[in-house]
Amino acid sequence: MSTSEELYNRLVETLSTLVNVRHIAELKNWTWVVVGILQSQSVGLSKIATYIPGETQAESRVAMIRRWLMNLHVDVWSFYQPVLEHALKDWQDEVANVILDGVMVGGGQWQILRLSLAHGQRAIPLGWVVVPGTGIPPVEKLEKMLTQVAEFLRLRVKTVRFLADRGFRDCDWAKLCKKLGWHYAIRTANNTFVTLRNGRYCQIFELAPEPGQRAYFQDVLFTQDFKLCANLSLVWTDGDAQHKPELLAVVSDECACRNRLREYGVRMDTEQSFRDDKSGGFDMADTHLIHAERLERLLLALAIAKLWCHELGEYVLDGGETIRRIIDPGSERELSIFQLGLRWLQRSISTNINLLPNFKAHLSPLFLPPVVHSGSQ
Repeated sequence: MSTSEELYNRLVETLSTLVNVRHIAELKNWTWVVVGILQSQSVGLSKIATYIPGETQAESRVAMIRRWLMNLHVDVWSFYQPVLEHALKDWQDEVANVILDGVMVGGGQWQILRLSLAHGQRAIPLGWVVVPGTGIPPVEKLEKMLTQVAEFLRLRVKTVRFLADRGFRDCDWAKLCKKLGWHYAIRTANNTFVTLRNGRYCQIFELAPEPGQRAYFQDVLFTQDFKLCANLSLVWTDGDAQHKPELLAVVSDECACRNRLREYGVRMDTEQSFRDDKSGGFDMADTHLIHAERLERLLLALAIAKLWCHELGEYVLDGGETIRRIIDPGSERELSIFQLGLRWLQRSISTNINLLPNFKAHLSPLFLPPVVHSGSQ
């Protein structure tokens, strides 16, 4: 049996029990695309096709992938929701930190806006939309996806906290969170006008604390038009050789305090997760798809690949130091949970496929400290 067939069997056993499809070919082709992504570490269709077995020419295998991507019966949420439900079955008592961020693909032609769930200092996809062009779209473009995810999470986690960068600073994002029943911590621009509880009217940068200090303000009115009443937490970032310290301003519906700043820090996980999808993992920028719907289906296959890598990362950690150091040689962990999983898969493929457990579609509500050399992960 080929390596591709071994991976296929490990994936399809669980996917076939969780996902109802109109025709079995929809499930099989989805699984083959996942197998191709995992082995090629790319979303390029010709690279994926290299790892799909058969005597046919490469053109025919690429055509099979394209037919799946074009299949209107492959509804992204209908396929992904039961897998997510199974993966998060032990999260009922957890606070789910969800992170919204965007990344450009296709040479800047498309922007992926993705909501992710923080997991083990990285993040897994919850939902996504693909929109043309640059710039943050209006909240209405994402409201359907965010509402869909909110309904899904409502009975599966204790509460939800929405984290986003200053690109999503418009007050409408905070208002949507309130509508969905979510807490929020959103970075805002330092030139935003605010009115404090004592009546002072100024821009946020005028409230900056001294370096090393923090400042907290409750019941703040934001913008010149008083569009939002929320709380404001301020601190200076540390900076490094490439970046000067910046004033970090976080808007939240919860009491302004040090915890809000810590919670916002979780958002950085998703930046590394996009790196996992690009140069650090699956070369997402390599896609040449020019239709949003097809790109969203490709992201469906990518989501399963990521989910399995996170699951395998947990498997490695559960095995203790002896198992971890087979693929991560440091005395302390130097690989992210995603990279642990991906490298265990690669090691199993290259040495002993029997080391690779089946895909179970299960994630623990895992917290991990940062890796020792996070810049390399």
